[in-house]
Amino acid sequence: MNKGKILLIGLAGMLAVACATDTVDQPQATPEASVANKLVNTSSDAVQGKLLFYVEKGSVAQLEAAASATATGLSALDTAAAELGATKVEQVFNMKVNAELKRELGMDRWFSIEFSKDMDLDAAANILATVDKVQRVEFSTIVKAPNVDEPEVVELAVAGATRAGEFPNDPYFGAQWGLLNEGNRNVAEGKEPTYADYTGEGFVSPYVRVGADINVVPAWELIASKGSTDIIVAVIDNGVDFNHEDLKDNMLVNEKELNGVEGVDDDENGYVDDIYGYNFYTNSPVITFGEGHGTHVAGILGAVSNNGKGIAGVAGGNGNGGVRILSCQMLADEGKAFNEQGYDSAAKALEYAADRGAVIANNSWGNDPGILLNDNSYKVNMSLRHVAFEYFMKKKNHPALDGGILIFAAGNESAAMAGYPGAYNEYVSVTATGPDGLPAYYTNYGPGCNIAAPGGEFFVNQFGHAMRAGCIISTLPDNKYGYMQGTSMATPMVSGVAALMLSYASEIGKCYSLEQFKTMLLTSVYTMDRFMYTKDEDGNDVRLEKKPTISGELTLETYEGKMGTGSIDAYRAMMAIRGISCVPIVAGEECVVDLKSLMADGNILPKTMEDIIIPNDVRERLGITNATIFGDDLIIICENAGSGVIKIVMVAGGDSVGGGNSMGGMRIEKEIALVVSSNYTANNGVVNNPGGWL
Repeated sequence: MNKGKILLIGLAGMLAVACATDTVDQPQATPEASVANKLVNTSSDAVQGKLLFYVEKGSVAQLEAAASATATGLSALDTAAAELGATKVEQVFNMKVNAELKRELGMDRWFSIEFSKDMDLDAAANILATVDKVQRVEFSTIVKAPNVDEPEVVELAVAGATRAGEFPNDPYFGAQWGLLNEGNRNVAEGKEPTYADYTGEGFVSPYVRVGADINVVPAWELIASKGSTDIIVAVIDNGVDFNHEDLKDNMLVNEKELNGVEGVDDDENGYVDDIYGYNFYTNSPVITFGEGHGTHVAGILGAVSNNGKGIAGVAGGNGNGGVRILSCQMLADEGKAFNEQGYDSAAKALEYAADRGAVIANNSWGNDPGILLNDNSYKVNMSLRHVAFEYFMKKKNHPALDGGILIFAAGNESAAMAGYPGAYNEYVSVTATGPDGLPAYYTNYGPGCNIAAPGGEFFVNQFGHAMRAGCIISTLPDNKYGYMQGTSMATPMVSGVAALMLSYASEIGKCYSLEQFKTMLLTSVYTMDRFMYTKDEDGNDVRLEKKPTISGELTLETYEGKMGTGSIDAYRAMMAIRGISCVPIVAGEECVVDLKSLMADGNILPKTMEDIIIPNDVRERLGITNATIFGDDLIIICENAGSGVIKIVMVAGGDSVGGGNSMGGMRIEKEIALVVSSNYTANNGVVNNPGGWL
């Protein structure tokens, strides 16, 4: 039996691939179709006593009006149900909310049937498939808890302190190298590694590199809210500890259920007592946390920032609220046995998230890579789940975006492809880097991988002690904090940046299509090439070929061009929202910027470059010692790494500005964002392209 194993993040066994040549979104089998053609997957790793089926459109109303849980009114189906000894027949999706869009997508045509667990599942599927009104039968593949190592819980003194008097004031911020990597010693070696460090003998460590982070601090400076309360992010995972000191103020609370009658669906949304979300693992409002995978993920993207407690979430707000977290539990607690729910729990969780107003869904789970090899096979073999995901993308829950964005973990098998669902071309799939800015030893890469983010990396120090400081610190149940690693941790980094983008868009009055937004997100990156070079003993730049890890040496060439567009850069993402070009500058070097390349198609330039406006805070922060215009070029020296916006003043339509007794052109201003780093390189002052690893 070839069982799909669970990612660190994830979901168990995958559907066996069948009907791989079927390329339609929804089943279109004719009444004459054979029983075998109606069976989508196999009973391997499937829930016992349950099947999923899809009916012809004309039968839906009769099924919805059925007099009882087992008497459907369709004679052939009733006969099959009696033969199975069915105890329940019900619609999979919740038609009490947004029924029109769901019917448009065919979600109303999905039903489940339950019967004795002692009955042979294959025999039951064959009986159900004989019903002419049934167009497809799917086995409900079991969802089980992820097999993860117990997270290492840390105390404050171990994690390191935040910077005194600066935003944010969260005490563990000093250990959040994924948000701000200053080469701090508590992460790894606390030094810029040399070529000898990477190639010599001895202990294994992921060396820390300055700037190997998501560059969120300058992004925060632009956004008043630092995570708007009207943006809901669904955490599709195991449960989120909604009472955690660093999460509770950012949890989405269903006030009608909180203040309503226990056991009653007070808001009439189809779910009883769903105060902080819902548990689709047990089909109840009781959310469980286990060892904290979902809680850890939630903290990375949305822990309350600047509250003097714990950590700062990427979109955790300014101390007066951040993005809202919705717990949609579809995974069992770590270490528990198989669940009685199948993969339809993931579909229901995404549907629920959309119905509760989520605009971003963080999915730190996925199936084994290689079981499905193309998008058509995914759409056929995961058709119930796929239609729920399609519903999430079509549901418009925020004025700045015309749909919902799905963000998935690429997976942790070191495989040369992402696993589905994340590999599907309409979802964002996230790979992972370590504190050295290079691929983490476990990350998947290659087809289906869209973008990278810090996911952490376990290492062993010079004394042979296992250390997690190179991993990602976040929230754990019962007001604890600790380290984990994985594409699970990289995914909420990207989800958090997406939430900041929407927050900023709202503040400046922008709105986007889903495709526009995904394009901006996936192109707001920096290249890993900036971390591919170190210095030899003579101080010369040397390109790395290998990287030591606890699982052996990584050949870096293997990953080149396969980690996605590059590593997520929050500041660049905000500039994309603002519509400003980002210009790379090498710290401490005179650099030449071709201003023509920043105008329209690169062939248009106002006749006269008149002036440069540099705000005092930007001049001081970046250490700008020279900034002049020579012809079409900006000549500039910035001594300090960082980011800032300047303005180029130009004349359009003449050699000088018109007015009064003169005829001339119009004075116009063009904003550009300087992104200064010591990790960039330049030839004759022209900075080498620091874009992604496309």
